[in-house]
Amino acid sequence: MVVILITIILIGISIPIISRIRAQGQASACKSNLKTIASALEMKSIDYGGKYPANLSSLSPLYLKIIPTCPSAGADTYTNGYTSASNPNTYTIWCNGNYHSSLGYAANMPQYISGEGLIEEAANITASIPTPTPTTTAPGKGKKP
Repeated sequence: MVVILITIILIGISIPIISRIRAQGQASACKSNLKTIASALEMKSIDYGGKYPANLSSLSPLYLKIIPTCPSAGADTYTNGYTSASNPNTYTIWCNGNYHSSLGYAANMPQYISGEGLIEEAANITASIPTPTPTTTAPGKGKKP
């Protein structure tokens, strides 16, 4: 009886731990998928004069065999989570949805932004946008030549 009780307690303790480890593995695979897609986008950009494609479907089959699926969603969450711009040539790709919320990720995270790389937290996006700082000084307070 005591052995059964201890076994039940250990199982009860280990289930949340195992679930979290599984979610971390899925999030890690999702980030790896984003990096793989980003590499394919860069290769295509090199072949097309620095321009990124308008959609991810143009990457397959030459640059990617298939568009990967997010392991947490079990589906392609990247095709609808892709935007590109032509002036300047940039792109952003993200896991479209709220599939990693159990790890504290905001919706549509993680993301990969050209020129910045992998962004794992929504706070990093606003932190990466520079805020202008005032450069004016009071009369007579500036540097002397």
